[in-house]
Amino acid sequence: MKAIGYSYLNKYYNLLLPKLGVEVYQDPKAETESTINYGASKRRIIPGARKIIDTPYDNMVIAIKYQGIRLHFFAAIFQKVDVAELTGFIKSKPNSVYNRVIWYLYEWIKGEALQIENLPSGNYIKLLDEKYYYTLKAGDRDKRTRVINNAIGTSEFCPTIRKTPDICKLEKVDVYKTAYEQMQNLGKGLSADVIGRSINYLYTKETKSSTEIEKETLSNNKMARFLNAIKNAGLFELSKEKIVDIQKQIVEETKRTDDYREKEIYVGTTIRRLGGVDEDVHYIGPLAKHVPSMMQGLLDTHDRLMMDGELPSLMHAALISFGLVYIHPLNDGNGRTHRYLIHDVMKQREPKHKFIIPISAAILKNQIKYDSVLESISRPIMAMLDWELDHGNDNRAIIHNDIDYMYRYPDYTAHVIFTYDMMNAAIANDLLDEICLLLAFDLIKKAINELSDIPNNQLDTMVSIIIQGGGTVSKRKRQLLLKQMNEEQLEYIEALAVETIGGIKKKLKIDVTKVMGVE
Repeated sequence: MKAIGYSYLNKYYNLLLPKLGVEVYQDPKAETESTINYGASKRRIIPGARKIIDTPYDNMVIAIKYQGIRLHFFAAIFQKVDVAELTGFIKSKPNSVYNRVIWYLYEWIKGEALQIENLPSGNYIKLLDEKYYYTLKAGDRDKRTRVINNAIGTSEFCPTIRKTPDICKLEKVDVYKTAYEQMQNLGKGLSADVIGRSINYLYTKETKSSTEIEKETLSNNKMARFLNAIKNAGLFELSKEKIVDIQKQIVEETKRTDDYREKEIYVGTTIRRLGGVDEDVHYIGPLAKHVPSMMQGLLDTHDRLMMDGELPSLMHAALISFGLVYIHPLNDGNGRTHRYLIHDVMKQREPKHKFIIPISAAILKNQIKYDSVLESISRPIMAMLDWELDHGNDNRAIIHNDIDYMYRYPDYTAHVIFTYDMMNAAIANDLLDEICLLLAFDLIKKAINELSDIPNNQLDTMVSIIIQGGGTVSKRKRQLLLKQMNEEQLEYIEALAVETIGGIKKKLKIDVTKVMGVE
């Protein structure tokens, strides 16, 4: 079999790019087109009867035709392509749809014009096929090639989301609507007080969970600053200045910055051995010299999506937040800023919603899935990078090859799916758990209050003890409650508590006692 499309180009230009999920090959013996398994990936087999010219330029056409536009591939190819030959190929059929796309991609990615006259007329074509990619509704018209660039991002930073069957199902999901509907299952009479108390709890939980993901212990002052930032998400325009300001609010004073990083940065774990200390490096960010342009591209992408308004809000939030964590523009606080941006973008897109969905709490409970989705980008990058640590210079990372295109043109399809999964988990396991807990708390508190006149602070403690026991009180704690009521009254309250908690569990099929850490 003969490699064609991106597989051919990968070998021809010695790009050493990781293979795609589906590679394309031509089999001289094959009579029909088919897809076969090839280990963990797949191969699309093209019949031998189809005429395929064995040149890199014809294979660029084949790649687009059979595998779509992979921006990181073209960015790498254009660094090695013979510009004169490419120009000649495009000029041989300047009105061809595929030739015009390649022409536009070269000039857009490289920022350099080919020696080709503007097309005098003809219909406009869209760069990305809307059947396979999420795109802008309008896009930018290029009069020179008569191509409409409907890509989500810019040449400095342009993530893509493919329209896979799973994604197409998710695009119809409104996480806020889902949350409201689930809340209504608890009853239409949810008081403003209950909702307000649950919101305050969830803000605090989001702040704490985001920090625990980073395996840090926040001071009370820093916790308060981060909590304030989360509560005010979406109130300000997203800009470099705002990102730097957020970083200052969530890190220790010694790690605050006034600008993007100026040095190479990596994420790793220190491993102490008998012979010394090693660094297990998980990820290295792009060269510092590229950070300003990539971040400007990210901010411009955000602006394009805000203006267009077509991409679902949560997809928009996933793109911007994960974009920042991979660019890693800050010396410290990138992870927390990344998760803050999910809320910030959601609030900018949908300011009418007054509550927060604690996604960090869900991520904390699904750390393995989080690491896995991060590795879908970081592993290929680390496999391609030629790097070392300068042990004499504070273990600074030294990068010997520049693969900026791997950071500029990522595929975030898996990241979008992960973000939706975490939002749904947060609704089921944190938002509703807290409201259920508060409903049970209020019902039990009211019942006790009707039996005996007990100071409010002592009453709250008693109710917490009852809920911690799932409705029953242990022998050790029983004496504490019997100071305020008799045995008959306590047994009545226990029976009521068991019925109350059980009723809520049955209604939503969740265990509210898990909120209190009860097994």
